[in-house]
Amino acid sequence: MTAQKIPIDNIIRIGLIALIVIWSITILKPFLGVLLWGIIIAVSAYPGYLWLANKLGDRPVVAASLIVLLLLLLIIGPIVGSLPSFAGSIRSLVAQVHAGTLAIPEASEAILQWPLVGEPLYALWQQAATNLSELLVKFQPQLKEASVTVLESIAAASLGILQFIVATFIAGIILVNHARAAGLTSQFLHRIAPESKDRFLDLSGNTVRGVTMGVVGVAIVQTILVGIGFAVIGIPAAALWAAICLVLAIVQISVGLVVIPIVIYVFFNYELLPAVVFLVWNLPILSLDNILKPLLMGRGVDAPMLVIFVGSIGGFISFGFLGLFFGAVILVIANALLLDWLEGNAPPETLDTETAEPG
Repeated sequence: MTAQKIPIDNIIRIGLIALIVIWSITILKPFLGVLLWGIIIAVSAYPGYLWLANKLGDRPVVAASLIVLLLLLLIIGPIVGSLPSFAGSIRSLVAQVHAGTLAIPEASEAILQWPLVGEPLYALWQQAATNLSELLVKFQPQLKEASVTVLESIAAASLGILQFIVATFIAGIILVNHARAAGLTSQFLHRIAPESKDRFLDLSGNTVRGVTMGVVGVAIVQTILVGIGFAVIGIPAAALWAAICLVLAIVQISVGLVVIPIVIYVFFNYELLPAVVFLVWNLPILSLDNILKPLLMGRGVDAPMLVIFVGSIGGFISFGFLGLFFGAVILVIANALLLDWLEGNAPPETLDTETAEPG
């Protein structure tokens, strides 16, 4: 009786624990994305938080509040600042279309020389310049679909901004309680890998910070430089185009998708000298990520750069923005485990080959 009762009790306990875990995950699922973003932001900002707290005389709450404020200004500030300009541009465009006063310059004949797309693009551009109202009627179904897509994208972007704001405040709370958070994380890793918990903790933190600097940091630098060029030359809604460049750079899509069409627009609508200067300004910016990303992503991480990069890109493709960070962390830890396993299971004669004397 007793021998049969113990396994049944264990099965019941395991079943109840599994049920509680499943219910907990289901309850937390709507908040997991925000919580994970808060953890990523906190880990990335931790060195800066420590430096600031020391400079302020060991005031963690003040330091965390300043970090939160700075992050909100860096990320949310340009987006919010571009909204009035964007709304004004849209209102002006709609008013000109309704009044029939929207003037589109005629296409240059040089476009005809472009391979594949030259002739259809020239014909479409000329129709827009000579009879815009007829062109709008012709493409009305496509324009309706595009407007729905744009509205959905704006709604998704607004939700993303709101989630980032909440995640930033969560990161501030984690930073204030960083000692407790680090202790719980260390205890969790000790239960999984007691002999390597400190190593895996350092690997995870350094990888997240490396990806943040290599992906988000480079994206911010590119966006600032691109935005300066847009503002100086007088591109309409410059802040909005810069914000789009920021999103593209973070998701690992070249900002050239925005910059190149704007450069073409400048060459068609500005004098030659400022257009050439604008082109020269943007050329190094387009290749900036190829230079800085390899230097920053692997900084302080005991893993090959290729492992970090493949983990980030593969994680992004599989899981979205969060995958940029967790994909790299998982692949770096997997690489460390694989190397440890290979070294621990290597044949003795292989390990002693270099020191063995000739027979």
